[in-house]
Amino acid sequence: MTDICKICMQRSNKWAGGSLVEHLSRAHADEPASVEQVYPDLKEAALSEGGPAADGQDDPADPADTDEFGRAATPAPSGAETPSDDLMDDAYGKKWYLVGVGGAGNNILDAILLRRATLEENNERRARIWQGGLAGYGLLNTNVSELEQTYYAQEEKGYSRNDLLPNCIIGFGEHDYAGAGYRWDLGRDLIEADFADDADPFRERWDLKGERLRDSQAVMFVHSVTKGTGCGATPVLAEKLREKVLDDGIVSKPLFSSVVIPSEGTQYSEFGGRAKVNGVVGLARTSRTVDAIVPFDNKRLEDVGADIRPRIDRLGEYNPPQYVEVNKPLVAFLEAFTMSSVPQFLDRDATMSIKGDVFDPADSFRPVQDKYQRDPDRDFSPAVVLAPVLGRSRANTFDESKLELLVRNALFQNKLAEFDPTTAWGGTFLMYGPEGKMREVSELIGDGTLASIIGDEEFLDAGRSTGIESVDIHIKQLVTPYLDDVYLWGTLWNPEMPSIEAMYDHALTLKQEGNSEQAENVREVWDEVEALFSCLGRENMA
Repeated sequence: MTDICKICMQRSNKWAGGSLVEHLSRAHADEPASVEQVYPDLKEAALSEGGPAADGQDDPADPADTDEFGRAATPAPSGAETPSDDLMDDAYGKKWYLVGVGGAGNNILDAILLRRATLEENNERRARIWQGGLAGYGLLNTNVSELEQTYYAQEEKGYSRNDLLPNCIIGFGEHDYAGAGYRWDLGRDLIEADFADDADPFRERWDLKGERLRDSQAVMFVHSVTKGTGCGATPVLAEKLREKVLDDGIVSKPLFSSVVIPSEGTQYSEFGGRAKVNGVVGLARTSRTVDAIVPFDNKRLEDVGADIRPRIDRLGEYNPPQYVEVNKPLVAFLEAFTMSSVPQFLDRDATMSIKGDVFDPADSFRPVQDKYQRDPDRDFSPAVVLAPVLGRSRANTFDESKLELLVRNALFQNKLAEFDPTTAWGGTFLMYGPEGKMREVSELIGDGTLASIIGDEEFLDAGRSTGIESVDIHIKQLVTPYLDDVYLWGTLWNPEMPSIEAMYDHALTLKQEGNSEQAENVREVWDEVEALFSCLGRENMA
């Protein structure tokens, strides 16, 4: 009987080696994570047959070896040209204005700023990703104690408590600044009070700078939907931003929301039913005011491999211990998303020039109205949910089987939220890595090999759709200097997501059977809930 390798699906009569161990050693020694996952009992024997780990190199699965997140050993040439200070200081055309809302959002923005500082202090050229990609940033919260503990307040701004109250507080003068607890309606009411009687905190007091907000390509809100501030205040903040600050003209500026959601069976036991209700309400209300929502699942962030956890020095000083490792892959995903903005700020002749496709934030998704029939009874189209993935391959050469391994690594091992890829409408993907390796990868992108792999029935199952709409797969590519490895970044559009569906089921029961104030609050926003959840998966595609 002919054996089959469960990693590359090759039959034994095609193997370059007689036994399975020999095949694993020759064909998959540079993919130890895949060997360990599929053949844990054979990993030691296979990698001792002459693979990278047997040659005295560090084990690629060792977190200590992956701390640099792909940093190449070759230092940057001292005479390399760099972008002019004028371009780097100018906000116009930079990708993001980042706004961290509530405790979780404050922690994540701190992690991003510390990642940028880590790259700068280590003279990493990839610091240009954040220098060239951030138009501006700021924090908002209802809890002044949480604000006081941030890197942003202590080191970026050097703020005292008296400085924080006017610059970063939601609900100024309306409460005791101790937070909104798990009351999303309280978070909503506090931020609405900031705009009462035609007040405009964007112009009058907050750190959020109107000119830089307008100059950015897009605005990204970073927050949780578990507690009251991020869940309740962010939708109002996005709505007021459009009304008070943005003069969008014909094409409106994309607004994104990076949302941390609780995981079924983990944080629910800690926070109970209110976390589920907040999750549904927060996602639904946010979907009315932003264009795209990127959900990050805490359990998935904990479980992803060390190979996509970037080095972020001093993060433990500012993030709570339970979030230090969780926030690293989230930052890695946003760093890759930001990377595509960098080329416009680099001299064409610069040694560090990143060559390849540049895609705007709006290129990362398809709006709901493109895929679903318009509901005449609905006065808005809900945001698209973008399921995030980020995979990494250490392979030295690339063929179809190595690309399939990378796709599997991204869509299964290193997905940053729990979802079913076969139910997505499609997705946008970015391949990036060093020039030598990307030369091979580029050929496999150009001839349709990568798109065919991603569209396979095991992944996006592009051949199965219920209506006349196709499952779209868009692939971009970048040559990125000073990286050793090749990465696959992606957003999959509106797949079915178990954690979100569990929250929906709980909220539906509360709506139908509850007689509490919380149940009434859910009924109040149920139109938004149905609008968002009816668009998850493919069954309602036109």
